[in-house]
Amino acid sequence: MKENEPLPKPSLSTDFKTSTVEKQESSASNPKSKKWLLWVLTFILVLAGLIWFLLWLFYFQFYQSTDDAYAGGNLINVNPLVEGSVVAFYCDDTQLVQEGELIVRLDPTEFALTLDKEMQNLAAVALQVKQLYIHVEANLANLESKKAALSKAKFNYENRLYLHDAHPLSVSNEDFVHSRDDYLAAKAQHALAQKELKAAEAAAGNTPFQEHPFLTEQRAKVKKAFYQLAHCSIYAPASGYVAQRAVNVGQRVSTHTNLLAIIPTEDVWVEANYKETQLKNMRVGQPATITFDLYGSDIVFQGKVLGIASGTGSVFSLIPPQNATGNWIKIVQRLPVRISLDREMVKKFPIRLGISAAVEVDIHNQQLPMLAPAEKKQSGATTSVFEVDFTEIENQMNQLMESRLSNDENNEEDSDS
Repeated sequence: MKENEPLPKPSLSTDFKTSTVEKQESSASNPKSKKWLLWVLTFILVLAGLIWFLLWLFYFQFYQSTDDAYAGGNLINVNPLVEGSVVAFYCDDTQLVQEGELIVRLDPTEFALTLDKEMQNLAAVALQVKQLYIHVEANLANLESKKAALSKAKFNYENRLYLHDAHPLSVSNEDFVHSRDDYLAAKAQHALAQKELKAAEAAAGNTPFQEHPFLTEQRAKVKKAFYQLAHCSIYAPASGYVAQRAVNVGQRVSTHTNLLAIIPTEDVWVEANYKETQLKNMRVGQPATITFDLYGSDIVFQGKVLGIASGTGSVFSLIPPQNATGNWIKIVQRLPVRISLDREMVKKFPIRLGISAAVEVDIHNQQLPMLAPAEKKQSGATTSVFEVDFTEIENQMNQLMESRLSNDENNEEDSDS
């Protein structure tokens, strides 16, 4: 090659051949890579399906879970038993109250006056009843008097009748007629006295003095007034925390007024709303595990199925669905399942009503009943705060009647003397 002679340019045909060979090699390698990827993907899907099948076979088919669950419990609304004005309240929201603790007090003045009035009426009724019994005694004495007069008139009449028949001249006709008329009058007076005695005994009731209907009725009125006065003080019907306090001093309340609510802390449960397709193998008494969003998944509560509701929520709604109409759409329904909670766990981790929960029920045991057994159980809750001891007012009534009656008897003795 000579100096300064230009280098030969590369041929275009050579470059085209080189690129074509590279494309053919790359195209020959792509099908292998695609097949490998397909095999890997298929293996992953098969493995995932196998794992899922094994999980269902050994675990999921024996457990039913839902996150449509909420904490439930007793919500005790406190209402007054009498109408009145609030003069004091002794608790507020979030405070703990014990059963029997005074929480609200109403103005007792009106009821105290009513009780005093009924006590005075009782004294008056006692005197009236006493007069009825005295009237019986008076009519009884009058009957004895009329009986004696009748006996005398009868003797006189029979004696004159004998003389009139045997010795007509020994007795005058006028004397005979007068004796006969006196006898007839005495008989009428005796019959009238008997009727008056029966009427007096009917008014007295033919019962002991303390059991007379008038006294019994008035004593009941006194006890009612005492009962209303006692319930001016309102006590907590159960131990728990106060919520929704609406009562204030000076407020006029009636028996329909909600003063406040008390929520017991231990008597709580969970309402788990399961789909109807999940309840085929669920039985009463099966164990369950519960977690609450409030405490997270680290705190696990143990419980049991207490019962399954006999109707869906839609059945008990204000306007139940009309499935017979033409615009009906089938929707999978849910049934509330009541789950108990371990009391010891509830003491450590208090439950607030309405908080969300996740529930999982172990349905291995299929020998348990589908419905709660029909066993008679004791009352779920009781309280004695509404009971009133009437011993005190009974003693007061007895003392009042005795004092009034003794004063009346003393006045009679003074008048006799």
